[in-house]
Amino acid sequence: MAPAGRRTPNRLHTLLLVLWTLSRDSTSSQVRQEFRVLEEQPLGTYVGTIETRPSFTYRFSESHQLFSINGTTGVISTSAVIDREALQSGVINVVVLSSQPTYPTEVRIVVLDMNDNAPVFPDPSIVVAFKEDASSGRQVILDTATDSDIGSNGVDHTTYRIVDGNEQGRFRLDITVNPSGEGLSAFYQLLVQVEDKGEPRRSGYLLVIFVNDINDHPPVFQEAQYRVDISEDVPKGSYIKGVSATDGDSGQNANLRYSLVSGNGLGWFAISENSGLVTSAAPLDRETASEVVLNISAKDQGLQPKISYTRLVVTILDVNDQAPAFAQSSAHVSLVEHAPAGTELLLLSATDGDLQANGTVTFSFDPETPAGVQDKFRLDGASGRLSAAAELDREEAESYLLYIRASDGGRPPLHSTARVNVTLDLNDNAPRFMHAVEHVSAVENWSAGHQIFQASASDPDEGANGAVAYSLKQNPRGLFHVHERHGLVTLTGPLEVAAGSYQVEVLAADMGVPRHTSSLLLAISVYDVNDNPPVFDQPLLRGPHPGVRVAYDIAAGNAGDAFGIFPDGQLYIKAELDRETQDRYLLLLVATDRAVEPLSASVNVTVVLDDVNDNRPLFNSTSYVFHFQEEQGRGALVGRVFAEDKDFGPNGEVRYAFETPQANFELDAMTGELSSTLVFDRELLTRQRGAAVFSFSVVSSDQGLPKPLRDQAKVQVYIQDINDNPPKFTKDVYQASISELAVNMTQLLRVSASDVDEDKNGLVHYRIEEGNEEAQFAMDSSSGQVTLVGKLDYESTSSYSLKIVAVDSGLVPLSSSCMLSVSVLDENDNAPSFPKSTLTVDVLENMRIGEFVASVTATDSDSGPNAEITYSIVATNNHGTFSISPNTGSVFLVKKLDYETQSTYKLNVTANDNGRPPRSSSIPVVIHVRDFNDNPPVFTPGDIFKSISENLPLSSSVMSISAHDTDADINGQLEYSIVQQTPRGSHFRIDPAPGSSTPAPPSTGSSPTSTSSR
Repeated sequence: MAPAGRRTPNRLHTLLLVLWTLSRDSTSSQVRQEFRVLEEQPLGTYVGTIETRPSFTYRFSESHQLFSINGTTGVISTSAVIDREALQSGVINVVVLSSQPTYPTEVRIVVLDMNDNAPVFPDPSIVVAFKEDASSGRQVILDTATDSDIGSNGVDHTTYRIVDGNEQGRFRLDITVNPSGEGLSAFYQLLVQVEDKGEPRRSGYLLVIFVNDINDHPPVFQEAQYRVDISEDVPKGSYIKGVSATDGDSGQNANLRYSLVSGNGLGWFAISENSGLVTSAAPLDRETASEVVLNISAKDQGLQPKISYTRLVVTILDVNDQAPAFAQSSAHVSLVEHAPAGTELLLLSATDGDLQANGTVTFSFDPETPAGVQDKFRLDGASGRLSAAAELDREEAESYLLYIRASDGGRPPLHSTARVNVTLDLNDNAPRFMHAVEHVSAVENWSAGHQIFQASASDPDEGANGAVAYSLKQNPRGLFHVHERHGLVTLTGPLEVAAGSYQVEVLAADMGVPRHTSSLLLAISVYDVNDNPPVFDQPLLRGPHPGVRVAYDIAAGNAGDAFGIFPDGQLYIKAELDRETQDRYLLLLVATDRAVEPLSASVNVTVVLDDVNDNRPLFNSTSYVFHFQEEQGRGALVGRVFAEDKDFGPNGEVRYAFETPQANFELDAMTGELSSTLVFDRELLTRQRGAAVFSFSVVSSDQGLPKPLRDQAKVQVYIQDINDNPPKFTKDVYQASISELAVNMTQLLRVSASDVDEDKNGLVHYRIEEGNEEAQFAMDSSSGQVTLVGKLDYESTSSYSLKIVAVDSGLVPLSSSCMLSVSVLDENDNAPSFPKSTLTVDVLENMRIGEFVASVTATDSDSGPNAEITYSIVATNNHGTFSISPNTGSVFLVKKLDYETQSTYKLNVTANDNGRPPRSSSIPVVIHVRDFNDNPPVFTPGDIFKSISENLPLSSSVMSISAHDTDADINGQLEYSIVQQTPRGSHFRIDPAPGSSTPAPPSTGSSPTSTSSR
């Protein structure tokens, strides 16, 4: 305790507060917290406590060697002794996840340095050689020392000195501060002093230097490439990975913004612009992409920003999210009654888009199939082969409905089902020909292999019961052959006209048990070839009496006056004959003599016209146009051409062929049916040929001899479009930027998708499907033009990711999508803002020049140069006493304070941003100077003499002494006391407060004649 009457000196107590900050990222709602911990602390040292919620548990997103977290309380502590110098960075970022689907907490742990490393020179000893005649001032540059510690714990390069061996003073150590930018402070104060020769010597001038940072350091990512494995079923908004970069600059030059540069065409991911935290922005699908490589940039906010890149490789792990899919969801098969056990019915097929066990498919009977039905069939689980387990009786059941399950190997497994309807077929139908008898004409000189007839029978039964095989039951002299499967009847040798005709019986039999048959009788007429001249059996017919004149006439049957008769009785052709108009004439010929009483006789003459191949097989149209849909299977019917020949027999039998060979089509020579040999792709044909149309000629020819007649027709086949192509955008990702001050109806960008299909199948419409929840944008469905219809605010939302869908107008529409990334450009629409309307600061008047007074900081919601703030003090009653750092807003004392001269200063601090035009805000700063006891009391000038009477009573007032002190408050409150009396003694006393003196009580001994007191 201080002695009584003495004032207890002021003591300065320092309270160290460890503060942590809690903030939320405005763009992602994730929580961010920062803690600080000193290096080299023992295990279990408390680091900080995250914000927690009741009943939640917490864990790190990734295991960490240096820290652990209490899952219930959220307390983070050290799990190892941390050596700051061994870390890549003094800042460690960890992410804390909760047991519930909330946003993750990003924790930034700053490891503080302690002075645990001594400065070290590059080498323990250095050999320096000087010549003995070296002149004074000769220099050798020595390497400087380094210290693994930082800040004040690092090397103080101003403290180099020679501590031993220079007793004779022959050497001097000069220290030159490193001129490079490393280690520069943002603020220096140099005291440049000049003294006068007076007593005491006074004067001094403080030079305050602010060092403005230049953007000479690019951001540096902690890792050149990050990797993470994530399940494809993570919900939207889930934490994926945090990337972090540091920048050796300061201020805006070190203020980093993260963005996804490329690799996010599917729109699956998002990144926090401020923290670098990558989250899922949409459902993932491993079957679409098993690995995504995101290119991430970190850009500082300097006037000439620097940018660095890293890659995040996201491996998407398969989750059993794909059920097996049957190639056919239902099938109908027929089984012959009493077919032997093991008869195969069907080979089932199913696919699964997942991987490994999740995509391995096995087959089994679904529980919906009764157990009694399952026993009658056998199903191979691996191959999907379905067969009969026993002979089945139609009388027991005519059909069975089986439910087949395809299951994958996931945990839990997924499955789908298909229905198989098995019908037991009774072979109760025989194959049936369209006619029982067919008449066919043939020519005697046809060679072996010539096609005679196409037999065709149908059987309404199913499976083997309906499969037809052909054979010849009656085959005269083995001259004929029939194809077992196709029923085509051909010759094996030449026919003889002498035989007149042939009877061939074609047999059609099914493959059922028992087999059923039917037959077709072919009546084949053989025609002579005109290869022999006519021979008369009598060269001339004459009457019985030579010399009697006879007149001949055609009495009847001479239609069209086709025939005439000479006077000698010879019948001749008078007009052109046409078998196709009339194939025979029945003539009545009359012979009359020239007697007075003429006599006559008559005879019937039948004239049969043999056919001459004088008619071409004429097509019923000179050109055919067929429309054939693309993607139809090979052998599909395109159309049919038809030609008719009025001739008879071989002269009238028509065959069809291409004028030139056609690789894409097949023409049936007998029927004229045109079918495809390929599966056509209209779009491919258009690219290759310019148009999806085929043009060619077909010919029809008869079988006449010696030279067949023919006709020709043109054929055009137009391949018709089906909706088999989705619209395709010109880009997967479109980029657009727009000012936050843009007005409504401002056009951003026109996206474009094309569909190679035709007509409605290729007519594309557009819509915005995702990312426009605030209805900021509108899409013209026809043109793809994106237009602003809402109000933008960069400070609220700096970018938008719109998923745009293009859909065609087909009957079953097809669609595709792209992403439109819209960057909102910041405008200087926000002035700097101070957190308070005024700032009041108290300082002591004995504050040293250059000391920190206050921090006046403002924030600007804009970005880039629009948010770069410069501070200044505008004219007030400052009188040059205070200075402010234009970059940081830190206020420093630059002139000595004197409370007695001025106790209050009013500054007006202005914050100007660097926008064009700039915006500014001001704040009044009131600085109160608190008095310091720097002035002694001063008595009233002059000596004080007082004469008093010897017998003055005790306690009488002798005189009143006054003094004054220019300090304030308690520093200016005076106490009076007598410190010395001459002669010695206690003759007087003084009132401590008012300062008046009185005689003291007498003491033994003689009294002095005069007294002096101080």
